[in-house]
Amino acid sequence: MTQSITKIEAQKRKGRFNVYVDGQYAFPISEDVFIKYRLFKGMELDKQLIETLKSADNISKLHTRALNYLAHNLRTEHEVRSKLLEITDDLEAIDQVISQLKDQQLVNDRKYADSYVRTVVRQKKNGPNWIRQKLFEKKVPKSLIDASIADFFPEDQMIEIGISVADNQLRHHQKESEKMVVNKIKETLVRRGFGFDIVPDIMEKVDTSGLASHDSDIIGGVAEKYWRKYAKLEKYKQFQKTRQALFRKGFSMDDIEAALENLAES
Repeated sequence: MTQSITKIEAQKRKGRFNVYVDGQYAFPISEDVFIKYRLFKGMELDKQLIETLKSADNISKLHTRALNYLAHNLRTEHEVRSKLLEITDDLEAIDQVISQLKDQQLVNDRKYADSYVRTVVRQKKNGPNWIRQKLFEKKVPKSLIDASIADFFPEDQMIEIGISVADNQLRHHQKESEKMVVNKIKETLVRRGFGFDIVPDIMEKVDTSGLASHDSDIIGGVAEKYWRKYAKLEKYKQFQKTRQALFRKGFSMDDIEAALENLAES
């Protein structure tokens, strides 16, 4: 049994239409569906075509929502899928929308990864493993991540950025022992995504010459702080606690004993 379209009425919302069948409101459609299926007054419809039009309109609405989501930022396929899942649980419709977006080059995980890597390199704050972690969280395939890093984050830039991070940490930890400063720089580099294989190459190029007499210059002030902290203890325990604290801070035993000797004489 067929029915016929008796009216197609524009909604107040631009690009949307109401379709009336046999004098009764039947369903809404988008302008895209209207044009694609060449609908017109008097056109005959059967149940299967009506369901096809409704399904096409649902996909069109999802596509529009996806375009709005993509309007200002690149997104990964996973991010777009997650957004559409907030709107519908029709996985088949979501797959069709994702396929359309890929054909239009609006969703492209390799393109996203390339852009992300270039941005991180420009910011000069983090290394390749940091990038990998962030892109893994966005469900970008590992092969695409590796390819983008290989193309846009060469090793010489990794070392250059690593040196910049290390120099900043060197200035930041001026009141700590040489051993502690070096350890914290290495920890920061690893935390920022520089691999264990490249950290030695970075540290080799970091100028740590200023740390040569660093410990002997600062240990007196650090020792005095702990000496006061344990002032209420009996002298032997005060010495022991101060010695242990300075050792934990990375000072050598020679520098520690010299500092304690100065405190004992003061």
